[in-house]
Amino acid sequence: MNKSFILLILALGLVSVSCTSDKQIEDWIAKNPEKILKSVMEHQRAQQEANQPKSEMVTANSKALFEHSESPSRGNGKIKIAYFFDFNCGHCKKQSETIKSVLNNTKDVTVIYKNFPVLGPSSELAARAALAAHQQNKYTEFYEELHKAQQKTPEAMASIAKKLGLDIKKWQADQNSDAVNKELDHVRELASNMKISGTPFLAIAPDKIFPGRVDQLQEIVNSML
Repeated sequence: MNKSFILLILALGLVSVSCTSDKQIEDWIAKNPEKILKSVMEHQRAQQEANQPKSEMVTANSKALFEHSESPSRGNGKIKIAYFFDFNCGHCKKQSETIKSVLNNTKDVTVIYKNFPVLGPSSELAARAALAAHQQNKYTEFYEELHKAQQKTPEAMASIAKKLGLDIKKWQADQNSDAVNKELDHVRELASNMKISGTPFLAIAPDKIFPGRVDQLQEIVNSML
């Protein structure tokens, strides 16, 4: 019998520790398969729940979520939304459209953009390019143009930078600057603290969390006005 499976049975308390022989454990397992299945499922469920974001994490990380001055933001309202996203995430593109609509319709909203590139090197490059544009106060414009781009290639992003009239040399250098590195590290640490592993993810002050796309964001915001 697999040793790790025996240890799991003992750890779950299904068999007394005094029952030490493999034969005794095998006999017990043969007679109680349903108890094993139930306990293993409960154990897995408990582990999954322990690794999920919780509403109290929003309150505990409020300052990092909503008051970190280096994160790009849009709007100046009392309802604060921290938005974790990846430029290569299809659901994030749709979420971006919903957020833009909410910002256009509601003055009492502030969106704080948390660039969280989780889908590979291209996502990392896109986040750095956008944050470099932020160093020239062009984050929103770059963000929207990049969402429109079919490909997130260096050439496409350079074309956007030129279109927006950025200082290209500064923009290129800033992609690997301390400011951009610190912002990406800030978001990664915050995501780790809140057990956020994917995008999109929204946190709304003081204690709301929304893993996944939120199409009904306008209705949620309206209920908070």
